[in-house]
Amino acid sequence: MARKTPTPLTITYWAIIIAGLAALQFPGILFYHDVAEPRIFGMPFIYGFNALIWLILCVVLFIAYRTRWGRPRPEELADEFDEEAAS
Repeated sequence: MARKTPTPLTITYWAIIIAGLAALQFPGILFYHDVAEPRIFGMPFIYGFNALIWLILCVVLFIAYRTRWGRPRPEELADEFDEEAAS
């Protein structure tokens, strides 16, 4: 049986993803429309900021995918059932 409650790792992944998407939706472009000096990666600040946040989100999503979003692997679940059946 799959775990019904989210693991702390799953909650952490979702919190990072939601915070990153919220940062991307910040209307910062309205504050930097006349300012071209602050630069990130040679781009105006807001574009460099968006590129940096997308890079971080892609890395977090890849790590979350590789760790199965904190869910136990099928072989780990089989061990739990074997222990419950033995007792």
